[in-house]
Amino acid sequence: MQTDRPCAGFPGHAGRLVLSLALMCGLLLLPAASPSRAAPAPAPDPAPVDFVVLVDESGSLSPQDVTAERAAASMLTLGEFSPRSRAAVVGFGSQSERGRRPVDVVCPLTRADTAGRERLSTCVSGIRPRTAAEGNGTDFPAAITQGLSMLRTAGDAAAPAAPKILFLLTDGRLDVRDSPNYGPDADRRNDNAAKALTTAVAQARADRVQIWPLGFGDGIDRSQLDALASGGYQTRCAALPSARPRARVTPDSDAVSKALLQAFAGARCARTSPDQAQDTVTTTADLSVTIPPVASDGSIVVVKERPEAVAVTYYDPEGRKVPLRGSAHGSAFELVGQDGPVESLRIRDPHPGTWRVHVEVLGGSAGQQVSATALWQGVLRSFIVLDPPSPAPGQKAAVHVLLQTARDARLTDPGQLAGIGVSVSLTGKGFTPVETRLTDDGRPPDHAAGDGEFSGTVTVPAAADGELEFVGHMVGEGITGDERPYRTTPPDPLSPLAGSVQFEDRRVEPGGTARGLVKVHNSGSAARTVRVVLADAGDRVSFTISPQQVRVGAGQQLSVPLTLRFAEDAPTGPVPGTVSLRDERGRPVAQSFLILQVVPRPGFLERNAPAVGVGSAVLALLALVLALRWQGRRRSRDVSTLQLILHQHGAERSRLRAPAGGGAEFGFQVRSAGGAPRLFLDDSPGRYRARRFRDGLAVRTPDGERLTVPRGRTAALRDGLALGFADTRSTAPAPRRGPGRRSSAATAEAAAASAARGRRRRSGATGAPPPEPMSAKQPYDDAF
Repeated sequence: MQTDRPCAGFPGHAGRLVLSLALMCGLLLLPAASPSRAAPAPAPDPAPVDFVVLVDESGSLSPQDVTAERAAASMLTLGEFSPRSRAAVVGFGSQSERGRRPVDVVCPLTRADTAGRERLSTCVSGIRPRTAAEGNGTDFPAAITQGLSMLRTAGDAAAPAAPKILFLLTDGRLDVRDSPNYGPDADRRNDNAAKALTTAVAQARADRVQIWPLGFGDGIDRSQLDALASGGYQTRCAALPSARPRARVTPDSDAVSKALLQAFAGARCARTSPDQAQDTVTTTADLSVTIPPVASDGSIVVVKERPEAVAVTYYDPEGRKVPLRGSAHGSAFELVGQDGPVESLRIRDPHPGTWRVHVEVLGGSAGQQVSATALWQGVLRSFIVLDPPSPAPGQKAAVHVLLQTARDARLTDPGQLAGIGVSVSLTGKGFTPVETRLTDDGRPPDHAAGDGEFSGTVTVPAAADGELEFVGHMVGEGITGDERPYRTTPPDPLSPLAGSVQFEDRRVEPGGTARGLVKVHNSGSAARTVRVVLADAGDRVSFTISPQQVRVGAGQQLSVPLTLRFAEDAPTGPVPGTVSLRDERGRPVAQSFLILQVVPRPGFLERNAPAVGVGSAVLALLALVLALRWQGRRRSRDVSTLQLILHQHGAERSRLRAPAGGGAEFGFQVRSAGGAPRLFLDDSPGRYRARRFRDGLAVRTPDGERLTVPRGRTAALRDGLALGFADTRSTAPAPRRGPGRRSSAATAEAAAASAARGRRRRSGATGAPPPEPMSAKQPYDDAF
């Protein structure tokens, strides 16, 4: 097992001494293990959407166009990152005769969870060009009407208000001259269909359905597509230019997938990273995509020309290979479409930075074009604080909204803040809603510029009657907010209480205490009690507040120390939330954001450096010597430079590189892929196991038999299959023996061999050439 600590991980056979020294090395040379960082508080789930992809199946499509349409539809259905979303694919042509339908439901409306995305990745293969008898015209009204009908029945209790979107792919323009559905006169059918199209688009607007058209080729009517985009419903984040429905036109079908994914990101209020494409990947290629810190959900979409000849591996910004399903390093992963032309890795809480997409083209396959694109969305949390916390009608109040990401607690990156607009809406009885823009420029009432806290001033209308509701709204490229309401009741005009909450400490260790101050003034004639209340911290609360209430006498002004005592096992990381003072009736008296960071305790060395300096140096030297000896032995058994070669009836069929990172043994299996036997990494029980043996390879079969594969030769497996291997590591010379230990026979044999070589050189005879060893082609690393 590998470890991140350089002094750990010695095998048991190295002895108890080595293990003890390794443990002491870990204690003395490295900081003590810090408390593990808890997984961030779960980010709000991405809002679901319902969408239908309308795909042109007219007779003008070429086979290349059909392939591009299938890939584009797959990108949308597989790239969606909310498992509560629903997607459908509809093909359309025209109605050539009565009784035939102008549309084909290729994929019914399907939820985009794991099973649903797998079904969607398969059913898109049903997209096809229609024949003249089937109706191979271009009936936009019928396609849009079908899509609206499917979306109209899409709502349910889980997502009744999900945004609804139509994506339309076409290589032409409205043409229904072959369709008797638009009248008996063929010359008037297109005019009649244009009127029907206007009605369908108006219905889309009424149904709050966006239309995002995409045309490719030179037969496009751009004005017609523009009218479709502007005629439908305008998206909920239409303040962003990228999120406003508009038509896109590409010169040919090669760019369809990229253009459609950009349209999908806009409709989804999400963003895409620039994709990387390789024109001719013949062996391996590393593509990179970037996911920013603000992202809480994402998908990496890979498009392949011939999926059966490509293996893809994903690495996070820390260089760690991530699983294709399951959780690792604080993120959750799910891959679908691995065997199809489009595969998508959905990531929940992705690590920010540059992700590496490693592409391997299997040996013997022709080069092909591969592209990778990241689709992401950030769902921010918002916390609202008012001053005063319960403003009266006609009173001004300072409003502060703090933005927090899933991982970083506060959004302070200047690049991200520059593209975010924040506002607050005030609603209540007796007045029309009030919308106020907030800023983070450091000008009052804002406390500091660029700290992720947006502020502004709101005047409560004098006609306000009863409860008030404040809601923060965020607009940014690829960013949405949770829009949690802050509700307050009118203040008690006779309340004598006023106060404030302040914090002195911003950083605290597990088991430590953060300090603050509660100030309360009671101008009344009777004693009052004020409670200290924590809100919005979720499940990450690992501390206790003291005091939890303050008793303040008549006419008294108190300043009471406030302590937040954290548990010994408190997770490191940000602690979000608010702290408020509330009176006996629960009305807020004062509020403050809770801005704290739990930091790891100093390591053992940091606390005791003078006492352990000399001892740690000695132990380090000894551990280094032992480690070098152990590493030498480990290298001699390391299988990572091996490459298995599968033969069938004497012909090479597949190659498989041993896993990187060392180890003395690895597992694999032989199974059919694309009609041919292939090798795959597989460490599950009951598989083949391989390790080095002398100058060859030892293989244990699933039946428990042992095979030996000599260097440069093969060993029979089954069904005409044979196994060989190649090794990129040169054969090491035999260890030299000391002069006192070499036998006279060995010395004489070596002398005779040397003399024979000399005679051959003098005579010019070279002898028969040695057999050519198997060469290692560029290997590929199989799935996780």
